[in-house]
Amino acid sequence: MPSDSGYGPGHGSRSDKTNGLAIAAFVTGLLGCLGILGAILGAIALNQIGKKGGKGRGLAIAGIVLSCLWIVVGIAAFVLQGGDSSDDGGATPKVTQTKPEKVDAQEMKVGHCINDNSGATSSTATDAPVEVESVKIVPCTQPHDGEVMAVFKLRQAVMPPEAQLQQLASTGCKARTQARINRDPAARGIANSYYYPTADSWKSGDRVVTCVAVAATEGKKLSRPLHR
Repeated sequence: MPSDSGYGPGHGSRSDKTNGLAIAAFVTGLLGCLGILGAILGAIALNQIGKKGGKGRGLAIAGIVLSCLWIVVGIAAFVLQGGDSSDDGGATPKVTQTKPEKVDAQEMKVGHCINDNSGATSSTATDAPVEVESVKIVPCTQPHDGEVMAVFKLRQAVMPPEAQLQQLASTGCKARTQARINRDPAARGIANSYYYPTADSWKSGDRVVTCVAVAATEGKKLSRPLHR
């Protein structure tokens, strides 16, 4: 008797095998090291299962979910660590200071506003540089001597002569901070300043240069954070 379905022999057959891409999506999702590949394989597997039948729908979905979770974890880790690089001009995370705190000069971070009675070496200074062991971190909304704008490391293996060290610090800081200073409404009243390693700290491995924005007029203080 003719079939009422209207299909000839062989039409509409469904596979009972587990879809290979579904398995691959699940394994890839478990590994997590191949990024979005598990989600792509899972999507293709679901499409194939929908058209041709077969097992593995759960594996495909699991592969998609696992891959997405790995991607979210990776993004979160990048956001948490993304700014944490002080080498070669990488900006360190901006910090918010709420109360005065005395810290070692090598521990200054981008966003710190400081008071330093000894004074940093300024691009407008004429006196010999002064060795600074510590500074006081204060709220940026209070009068302060400077705001830390950038931190970077020198790459020289041997400590350069004093004049060359000052030049490296000055040039490096201007390259990293001048654009932001120029964006500030009071840019004409702001100068570049910097701290660099002493002979003793260099021997202990210190290569850090700290760039600080200060008032261009000697003896004058800043009273707010710089414009970003």
